[in-house]
Amino acid sequence: MIAPTVVFRDLLEEILELVSIGKVFTDIHIEENAPMMVKTPRKWQAIGSEPVQREEMIPLLSAIDLEWEERIAEGAIDRSFLLTQCRLRCNVYHCGSREKITISLRRLPLHPISIEKTGLPLYVRSMLEATRGIILVTGSTGSGKTTTIAAMLDYFNSSRSSHIITIEEPIEYQLQRKQSIISHKEVPTDTASFSSGLREAMRQNPDIIMVGEIRDFETADTLLHAGESGHLVLATMHTNSALTAISKLLSFFRPDQRDQLAATLASALVGVICQSLVPTENGEALALASEMIFNNNQQVAGLIADATKFHMLADFMKRKEDNMSRSLNDALAQLVIKKTVSPKDAMRAAYNRAELHDMISGVRN
Repeated sequence: MIAPTVVFRDLLEEILELVSIGKVFTDIHIEENAPMMVKTPRKWQAIGSEPVQREEMIPLLSAIDLEWEERIAEGAIDRSFLLTQCRLRCNVYHCGSREKITISLRRLPLHPISIEKTGLPLYVRSMLEATRGIILVTGSTGSGKTTTIAAMLDYFNSSRSSHIITIEEPIEYQLQRKQSIISHKEVPTDTASFSSGLREAMRQNPDIIMVGEIRDFETADTLLHAGESGHLVLATMHTNSALTAISKLLSFFRPDQRDQLAATLASALVGVICQSLVPTENGEALALASEMIFNNNQQVAGLIADATKFHMLADFMKRKEDNMSRSLNDALAQLVIKKTVSPKDAMRAAYNRAELHDMISGVRN
């Protein structure tokens, strides 16, 4: 008797089909012995009901990393993976007491998008005219920080002659040289860590440095030195507000150092952008809400430098005295007024829900 032929799923083909049909999703979750899931603007959604088998995962795992079996024995694998229509940030890891393999995929555009398409206000370009200092892009995981940073770097690459060095884990956008020289450095392949990569970059004639994430004292310390010494430095952090990004950066230092370094940061900081992605009202896309601090006058710099006055920055942002700095609730309220997002989804994205509730009460039923 002839055994029936076993037909395995082609996961790569399924992913390509999901992209090609225009389905809106940000992440794919492939777990052994469970249905494949995608993260849509409002929820995780199963793709079919059939569980994925390990044999079906092997071609995708090999495409991500030919040595995946050896590497996953040492820990999670973090790689970028290029498809014909998009780029994927891949993380492969064991779970269930090492009985299962899981593949987590974050979808990114194939090429950097323009500043106009990020959803940031056009006046953010004034921040990008800086030739030195520090620009922080912050937000929770999945808030579009990578997309915004890539758009900024592409703007620099298209508009000025400079040497751009990026320090990433992994490299997510391979920028092609336009007007600028591009040097992509990957942690730990090209440099041991973010802090060592940043220290090395300082001796490699950069004009612009991008640091994938500030995680420790060494990176924070070198970042301040780079921004103060005439380089333009872009960096990301995980915080839920622009103010806490500044506080978190300073928290890497000893308490007795912070007053002096706050003054340094007040001098070097160009601005902070804190992002949140909110489902649109129809649930078919994501809208960007951004909180911003522009350090473009002595008043803002003075509030950053003086720990006793730092809390007053929140009131400054609400008053919009410079017509540029703004709170996250301002951005969320505008999205609700324009009927881009629902009040419910806006409230979920806010870190000061009571204030936002007052701002949008009566605007819509």
